[in-house]
This record gives sequence, C-alpha cells and structure tokens, in this order.
Amino acid sequence: MPRRLVLHKVGITAAVIGVASLLLFPFTIVAANRVRSGVSVSLLDSLGPFWSALLMAAWMIIAAFSLLPMPERVRTLGRGWVAAALVPGTVALCEVAALRLLPGAGTFARVSVGIGVWISAIAAYAVVLSARREVGMSSPAALALTASVPVAFVVLLAAGAFSDLGMLKEYANVSDSFWVYARNTVVYSAAALVAATALGFALGGLVFTYRRFEQPVFAIVSLFQTIPGLAMIGLLFAPLAWARQNLPAAESVGIGGLGWAPIVTALTLYALLAITRNTFAGLNSVPEEAVDAARGMGMTSRQLMWRIRVPLALPVLFSGERTAAVQTIGNSSLGAFVAAFTLGTLIFGGLAQQALDLTMLGSVAVVLMAIVADEVLRVVQRVLARRSREDRMVAETGMTT
Repeated sequence: MPRRLVLHKVGITAAVIGVASLLLFPFTIVAANRVRSGVSVSLLDSLGPFWSALLMAAWMIIAAFSLLPMPERVRTLGRGWVAAALVPGTVALCEVAALRLLPGAGTFARVSVGIGVWISAIAAYAVVLSARREVGMSSPAALALTASVPVAFVVLLAAGAFSDLGMLKEYANVSDSFWVYARNTVVYSAAALVAATALGFALGGLVFTYRRFEQPVFAIVSLFQTIPGLAMIGLLFAPLAWARQNLPAAESVGIGGLGWAPIVTALTLYALLAITRNTFAGLNSVPEEAVDAARGMGMTSRQLMWRIRVPLALPVLFSGERTAAVQTIGNSSLGAFVAAFTLGTLIFGGLAQQALDLTMLGSVAVVLMAIVADEVLRVVQRVLARRSREDRMVAETGMTT
C-alpha cells in the first residue's frame, strides 16, 4: 500500500502564507527619493523569472517536507534548514532587485523591502521555531538552527549584501546617532526591568504572604496596563517636573519632565504586572511536599522562603521577566516624545518625514533587540528550570543542606 501523506500544520500553513504573500503583495517598493511615495513592484518584476522560481521552489520544498512520508527527524530538519535559509535569503534577494531596478529609477531613487518579503520571512521564521522545538530545545541541532538566522544576517551585512537598499542608505545617514539611540534603548529598558523586578518581586511576595493584599495590589498593577503609552508619559510629566523644580537631589540626577526619568518610570510601571503576577504564581507553584520536608528539618519561615520557595519558583518568575523584557523594549520607543532619544526617535522621525526606510530601520532594530532579549532570558529560564527540578527532588526527599 502507498504510504499516506503526513500533514504538518505549521509547515503547510507557513508555505501557503509565504507563497501567497510573495505573489499577492509587493516584493519591493521603488521611490524617486526617500520621502516620495513609492511604486509597488511584484516578485517577477523585481527579480525576474530565475530568482522568482528559485524562491517559489524553496517554499515548495518546505511544503514537501510537511506532507511527504519520511523519517520524522528528516522532515523536521529539512523544513527547519530550508526555512532558516529563506529568512535571510528572501531579504537578500531585495538587493538583487535593487540592482535591477535602480539604474533606470533616477539618481536619488530608493528601493525598499516590500510587505510581501516581511510576511514571507516571518512565516519562514515560524517554521524555524517550530523545527527547533520539535528536535529538542537544548539539542545541538536546535542550537544550530537558532544561531543560523542571525549569523547569516551578520555575514550578509558584513559582505554588503544589503548596501543598495533604502534602509541601509538611511543607516549611512544616521549611523552615529543610531548607536546612541540603540544604547539609550538598552540602558533605559534594562534600568526599568531591574526596577520592575525588584518592586514586582516584593509585591508578589507580599501578596503571597498576606493574601488580603491580593486584590488591591493586582488591581493597581493592572491599572497601569490600561493607560495608553502617550497618556502615561503625559501623566508623569507634571510630578517629575515638580520634583526637578523643588527637590535639589532630583535635579542633580537629571529627574524631570523630559529625559530619562519619565520613560524609565513608565516602562517600570508597565512591566510590573507580568513580574508581580509570575512571582505570585511561582511561589504558589512550589509543592507543599517540598515545603513540609524543609519545615520538618526545622527551617524558619524566612529560610523556607529564600532556600525553598524562591529557588523553586525561579523558572516561573523568569517567564514573567521574558514577557516584561519584550514589552519594555517595545515601549521604549515612547522615549522619542520626552527627549530620551531612543530608537523611537528614528521611528517617529521617519513617520513625520514620510521616510519609510527610516521608520523601518528603527522598527527592525527594536524587534531584533526584543528577540535577542527573549532568547537570552529563554536560555536562563531553561537553566533555572533544570536546577529547579534538581532542587525539588532534593527538597521532597528531605536531603537539603
């Protein structure tokens, strides 16, 4: 009997989305200059028949690895590696399109990456993430898949593979300030995350210890999430400006209605809910068997908290850290409105100038920062989870040090 097709939902869905986006949406956008509205250019007109067929063939290969009967590991790694090549490869083909389209477009013409490319690249990356999970997150194959996409982009950038695209031309114009904005984004996000972690851990511990505070504490930290970003910045302006005018210590460290203070404060308040909630949930998740074993050995309430509950709750707590980190980096763009000079300055500056590539430069940088932060915290969470399992086994058997 012929072997039946084996449907992989993520692979097939991504293949459909990838092919449809390339065929239905613009592959590139050509504009006479950086601030003019561009003309959408299709895949075939951008790349010609050869490269267009090659790109479609890559998606057909992913579809084949998602349908045809073969050893599961071969299917998974086949999908994963083809998709890993498609993510940077699709963007790199925009450079091929730029070399075809720019000569007849004028001296100041720009070629921008079209929405079809972005959707297709995101669909391919979803296949990479799926393959990584299926082969085992900590396996060498998963680590190689994870590293392949950013390494490929770095190599292509170093080789000048994107040099004719509008985003890279915008980067050349703002290269000095770009790294200042990137540094500020990292510093402000990290400061807010540290402050939110300290405050959120304290609030989560308070709610866990004294349950009567659960409703008011969660009501307050949830309230911060309901306030729109610009409104939060506006609400903070008056009290911080007052502090600068009336408190010499505030002025000496730069606290005021503009600058670092309002954006760090706003980011801290936005991150509180995820960290407080996960701290409370993590402490609640510690099995009573482990607590009873430790209590039977004569541990005090303080020792139970810091030697048993907190170590065993760390994996859940870091899940909240990951959520808060991604949210904080994204919200850091609001610093542009209070003279904090984050990457949001490029995003909103591009919008104000109607310069698509400048906006995309800032946006892509923020997204990459969020992905890197999430991956780093994912590794930390995995290590903590492994140690937590070991500590839990020791605690449950009563063999604590």
